[in-house]
Amino acid sequence: MGLSLGWYAYPWNLHDPVHDLARMQGGGMMHLTVATSYHAGKFIQPRDPVARVYFPEDGTVYFRSRGRVSHGTLKPQMAAVTGARDVLGELCAAGTMPIRAWTVLNHNSRLGLMHPDCTVRNAWGDAYIYSLCPAHPLVRDHAVALCADIADSLDVESLLLETPGWLTYAHGYHHEFAQSTLPEAAEELLGLCFCDHCRVGARAAGIDADALRLQARAAIDAALAGGEAAVDADLLAAFHAWRCGIVTALCAEIRAAVRTAVTVRVISTCQRPHATTYREGGDLRALNAVTDGLELPLYQGSAADAAADLRHVLDLLAGQGPAPRVILRPGLPDMGSEAQLVETVAAVRAQGIDDISFYNFGLLPAPQIGWVDRLVRTLREGGANG
Repeated sequence: MGLSLGWYAYPWNLHDPVHDLARMQGGGMMHLTVATSYHAGKFIQPRDPVARVYFPEDGTVYFRSRGRVSHGTLKPQMAAVTGARDVLGELCAAGTMPIRAWTVLNHNSRLGLMHPDCTVRNAWGDAYIYSLCPAHPLVRDHAVALCADIADSLDVESLLLETPGWLTYAHGYHHEFAQSTLPEAAEELLGLCFCDHCRVGARAAGIDADALRLQARAAIDAALAGGEAAVDADLLAAFHAWRCGIVTALCAEIRAAVRTAVTVRVISTCQRPHATTYREGGDLRALNAVTDGLELPLYQGSAADAAADLRHVLDLLAGQGPAPRVILRPGLPDMGSEAQLVETVAAVRAQGIDDISFYNFGLLPAPQIGWVDRLVRTLREGGANG
């Protein structure tokens, strides 16, 4: 398989989808990954002709459903911008290049506010309204139905699953505020879910989640008071392993529900490095085995760090296909120069990666777009096989 390069993009930045695709193809791009389900945010858009600062609707979808897939209690809501224009439909109908559906699953404040019983609960029972718990049956039903609906409604090449597991505590919410600092161990514990479904499920697997919950409370309180955060390491490891099984099973359900012509890959993490993905319930080797592979955000501050992070994943996947795909951010906060982009792409390709996407078409300033254009042109004109 040859080198395949492409963009990640938001549908609200693609005001003339067919023209945008032609421009990308003319620049040497071979695929486009577009958000089909997304959360809230505040985005500065240096080149957008309509809005410099954009606030997407929280927890909405960007495709028009054909209505042939049945949804349960948690129902998707179509974004108003998609009601006005079917950007995803136009992109797929153009036939210019493969379209990939970037699908955010459990990061959804709209559904969390509507169904607080479906959200993550920390050791005190506090609800994280932006984070749906993948151990909850209704959340699992929603994820499976949403993915099946996208694949049924759009002529997409693949689905990219983001946040199929638990969000870490540090994942982020809107306008966060704190007058205390937390060590990494305490943040890990604050990211654990002790909702009824997690505690019952863990107990059925022989794990004393209630004991861990009490230990987590004590450890976090100690850390907030300036002390050490510590729990039974074996108990915590067992709980993490159980959570990984929950997320792996969910991704397997999604793969089974999505029509076979559409591949399903897992965006491996929402943090860095990949060595910490278990905190999200991510067993990378297991996820790779039950889906069609992984898509790795190598969001690192140097080419060497990106290469090391990639090597860690490749070592985990040793002897197991398919090869992962990679996402790079060719600008801040990761890359400060065009030379760094060139070096990082070379380091990634040296480890056998032939599918690379760049994040994000609508957020990068013009100079960084130029970096990518020149790199892609160079690769397409002679470096792609070097």
